[in-house]
Amino acid sequence: MMFEETLATEKENLTPANHLRPLSTGAVIALIFSMLLVGASFGAVAPLVSAILENRGFSEYFTGGVTAILALGIAVSSSYVGRLVERYGTRRINTLGILGQAVGFVGLGLALATKEILLFPVRFELGVAATMTFVAAEVALLRGVPEKIRGRVMAAYGSSLGVGFMFGVFASDVAYERLGLWCFGLVAAIGAGIAFIANHGLRSRVGDSLPQTQIHSTISPSANDTKIDWRPLWIVLYGAVVFGSLDTAISGTYPVEGQRLGLSRSEALNIVGFMALGLVVSQPRCGWLADKFGSRLVLGFLATLGVAVSLAAGFAARLIPAGNTIRAAVTFAGIGAAVGGGYPISLKIMGDRTPSVKLPIVNARFSGVYGLASLIGPLLAAFGIDVMENLGYLGWAVPGLAGLTLAMLLPLVMWDRKFTLKK
Repeated sequence: MMFEETLATEKENLTPANHLRPLSTGAVIALIFSMLLVGASFGAVAPLVSAILENRGFSEYFTGGVTAILALGIAVSSSYVGRLVERYGTRRINTLGILGQAVGFVGLGLALATKEILLFPVRFELGVAATMTFVAAEVALLRGVPEKIRGRVMAAYGSSLGVGFMFGVFASDVAYERLGLWCFGLVAAIGAGIAFIANHGLRSRVGDSLPQTQIHSTISPSANDTKIDWRPLWIVLYGAVVFGSLDTAISGTYPVEGQRLGLSRSEALNIVGFMALGLVVSQPRCGWLADKFGSRLVLGFLATLGVAVSLAAGFAARLIPAGNTIRAAVTFAGIGAAVGGGYPISLKIMGDRTPSVKLPIVNARFSGVYGLASLIGPLLAAFGIDVMENLGYLGWAVPGLAGLTLAMLLPLVMWDRKFTLKK
């Protein structure tokens, strides 16, 4: 296939220092299916659970806490998962993570049917399981994709996450209306099937762990023990902050803010779905632009775009009580484009600036920062909803958080000019 021919052409350019393992088409499909499940779980679970809790009368802080606890699982487990990937390889950890998510979906249905307080440990377990999939899949891709096409491949990977998220948002409301809490069991069954596909697709050398020998190093026998210079990677880690905090804040708390503005559950979920649509549409184009024109230029444009559409979303929220939801949907699609476009670019920069043998460590740190940001983002949004509602500016909480977070990316892009990007 064309993808295999491209990788075969690039294979001759691979160096021992990078120690890349070219991916087969089957492995790529397996990893994409893995991220489709993660995206579907995020899209189907966070907005729907938040809407259900709002309908049941729970406070925005309880709902925000349920959303954020998943991020705590990501933050706590990231470093350990990185070590597990180094020791056991991507295939085993990726498969275990998908199965863990399937178990978590069943737990969500049981928690909502019995005691809502059980959502906290279930969501924590889902965070740990999602981290296994994130770290394992990203390490495999970054090791197995040549730098020349890395931005585009990581954009396709990120788009699979966005497609799954969008499908989860739009389908969850329909599935809940028809199946009730049994819809979580349906997602669990789908997850078990995807685990089989992913395990089969990664049955190759790329799914194994790297041998811990000195062949990874072309500099000195102790090159594997050298410390990582994190300064060129700060912009990567802030990319995790942007994606983690805003993705979870919008999906987990906007259903609360939207319903308090007068939207129905379906209307609020639809706006979150448009945000997910922006994620999907922007990632392939941004990955291609980063490969062609450079990552910093594209990140600067996305930050500027994000600030502008966040301001527009705040003003559009004032029209929701009058029944005008189109502008809110369009502006949230713009926020999704700005947030989602930076995700594959961050991963591209990580792969460009990190030796292959260090990728599990760096990627685990990336996931840990993502987890912490995902923990703080929904809580800040919940606090913002409380404050803005009391001040009479309800509708500005989530857009305001998005605008401030993206605005902080601009000075970091300027500072990053000290470091040279090959692409």
